[in-house]
Amino acid sequence: LSNRGLTSIPEEVFDITDLEYLVVSKNKLTSIPEAIGRLQKLYRLDAHGNMLTRLPQAIGSLQKLTHLFIHDNQLKEVPSGVCSLPNLKVLSVGNNKLSAFPPGVEKLRKLRELHIYDNQLTEVPPGVCSLSNLEKLSVSNNNLSTFPPGVEKLQKLRELRIYGNQLTEVPSGICSLSNIELLSVGNN
Repeated sequence: LSNRGLTSIPEEVFDITDLEYLVVSKNKLTSIPEAIGRLQKLYRLDAHGNMLTRLPQAIGSLQKLTHLFIHDNQLKEVPSGVCSLPNLKVLSVGNNKLSAFPPGVEKLRKLRELHIYDNQLTEVPPGVCSLSNLEKLSVSNNNLSTFPPGVEKLQKLRELRIYGNQLTEVPSGICSLSNIELLSVGNN
């Protein structure tokens, strides 16, 4: 259902309870209905490139969700339930209007990629440095002045993008990351 000029998701979509993959990207959606909670087999939701200003709390009930793409929208907050999705591997919320991130990101134990670039964050979400499976972290183009301690715990980290912030030093512990392939720190 991508790139169709939709202003709402057709109600009958939420009756397809065996649906596993829903793509509604590049439309004109401003919200996703709470009925998304009926799609309990959903493992991938791609709603990037819309005009979403809010997400339903029901997103937190999608326990099989592994990939959530909600970048390139107008979101000011992410529902706290997102941090309770036990199987989430990729979370992309870049290019929104977030000034804070819900607490509990450390519960996303399976998270491999976290993309929160191009927002208005003043701090990296607390708990990020305890995500031992994290391979890619992009917090570029925010308003960060510090990076939390503990980056050396992210031993699987391959890509760290922290450019375009207000950092005055490279996070301590970077040198102990043996798998790092890309480190982008410019424009700080």
